[in-house]
Amino acid sequence: MGLILNLSLRNLLRQKRRNLLLGIGIAFGMMILVVANSFSHGIVDVLIKDVVSYAYGHMSIDGIQSGSQMTTMIRDKQRIMDAINSTIPKEELIGAEEKIGALARAIGNGEADNVFVVGASVRNEKDKKDFFEGFFTLVDGSFEDYFRKDIEYPVIISSAVAKSLNVKVHDVIKVRFPMVTGQVQTAQFTVIAVANGNNSFMNIVVFLDGERAKSLLGYKPWESASMQITLKNPQRTAKAYADTLHRKLQPELLSIVGKVSGADCQILAFKNEDAAKEELNRHIKVIAGDPKKAFAKEGVMVSAQLARKLNLRVGSEFTYEYRTKFRGLYQEKFRVDAIYSSDTKLGSNIILMNGERIYETYSKFLPVDTKSGYIGGDDALYPVLATEWKLLERSRDGVALQKALKEERKIKTSQPKLNVNTMYEAASQLMQFESVLNSITLVAVLLLFFIILIGVVNTLRMTIKERTREIGTVRAIGMQKKDVRNMFITETVLLAAISCAAGIILGILVMQILGLITFSSSSDLSMILKDRHIYFKMDPVGILMNFLLIIFISGVTAYFPARRAARLSAVEALRHYE
Repeated sequence: MGLILNLSLRNLLRQKRRNLLLGIGIAFGMMILVVANSFSHGIVDVLIKDVVSYAYGHMSIDGIQSGSQMTTMIRDKQRIMDAINSTIPKEELIGAEEKIGALARAIGNGEADNVFVVGASVRNEKDKKDFFEGFFTLVDGSFEDYFRKDIEYPVIISSAVAKSLNVKVHDVIKVRFPMVTGQVQTAQFTVIAVANGNNSFMNIVVFLDGERAKSLLGYKPWESASMQITLKNPQRTAKAYADTLHRKLQPELLSIVGKVSGADCQILAFKNEDAAKEELNRHIKVIAGDPKKAFAKEGVMVSAQLARKLNLRVGSEFTYEYRTKFRGLYQEKFRVDAIYSSDTKLGSNIILMNGERIYETYSKFLPVDTKSGYIGGDDALYPVLATEWKLLERSRDGVALQKALKEERKIKTSQPKLNVNTMYEAASQLMQFESVLNSITLVAVLLLFFIILIGVVNTLRMTIKERTREIGTVRAIGMQKKDVRNMFITETVLLAAISCAAGIILGILVMQILGLITFSSSSDLSMILKDRHIYFKMDPVGILMNFLLIIFISGVTAYFPARRAARLSAVEALRHYE
């Protein structure tokens, strides 16, 4: 084997020009492959870590509150957090944070512009390092002022916002934006730092402490707009965890356990749908009152047993009280529209009302006790009863997600909704870059293989023709056919290996040079830039696999010409003349 290797190296050096040209072709192709592969991985890394993870999160649980306007609202943040923690192992979860933000109109020093106010909570030294050092490049001011209590609303803005509003550090920005309550909020922000984020999407963002942002927007401490989840390996786990969370967040029946005049009672709600009302009407009998009013949007029905116990008649008013999770004791007055009887599992202490009558109360004043387990999913009454929220079906792409949200906007209801999605649905258009770039890389691989195939075959054909007498000589002195074949294959593999190694080195140099170029934030490339530079992320395993694949392709391509050369008769080869 050592002799074959020595002969192969000698033959490569003998035919310098031809091998050099073929080697340059292979090295150039390998360089393109390394650069394209690293560029593709770099863009995906930037999109996932620096754009999508900040704007959408790897996963997101969104609460949608309908009404005069659709707002983003999760009423019980801890319940959602419990579902997240019980679904995603700690070793797979980087964090689950509240996503608080609103589009605002800002006025600076004689200039006005639209900005996006984002609540960003920094709780410990790790958060400081990740947020301030890992995300920002400080231009002016001090990040420490972000925590000052003597400044009511300290904010961090980008250079772009500072320029558009004509402000600098310690200047005041007046802002106006809608609250989740439907009111309009105004506030004065004090600029404590001008800093640029690591991607252009942050150019219009104003960062404010998360708790202060929640208060300004009208959220209570136990509420949130959305929960944004960051995973360690989102490409592998995001969709699977989203599906599992979706199953865990299936709603229970809307149920409020409380008292009327000291007597234990329970409110259940029926859906405000014609089919549900017809089905419920088959299971209960209105014995007093107007059935039309009873099933109307404001309808309230009391069971016959409870009416006798509390001495209630149609038209009577009663006060219902119950303990809430976060607001203490809550009381509300209702008027009896009808009295019903039923031999179903509804029981004797049930107050039935239209879901639209109670959704808003239930959402704002979440009850401590909601037991309703005696009516299971297989019960005939279950489909007609309202649930605490509506869980939207999982969308498999961005188009389906937007279509589903559009359809939900058409439904006039006060029922809250929950939606579980991943970045692959919420930011599907951005994530399509990954498949596009993977296609480009595949084309580069195919072109490189084509170069190798044509180059190796043509080179070996010419080499064998020129070295026919040499083949005859080595065969005459005793070299076996397999050794002749292996010699030509080894030459080709060595040439491919050396060329690929040179191509990898050249690719690294090209990436280093391209990475030094600084682009303006207004450049068309701004979306895929990291700190205003093209970001390349090498994939050593992928490059090694491509290297080995090219070596294998080279060996296979060389095998057939080499076998043909080895089969030449020594006598015929020695008689050959050019």
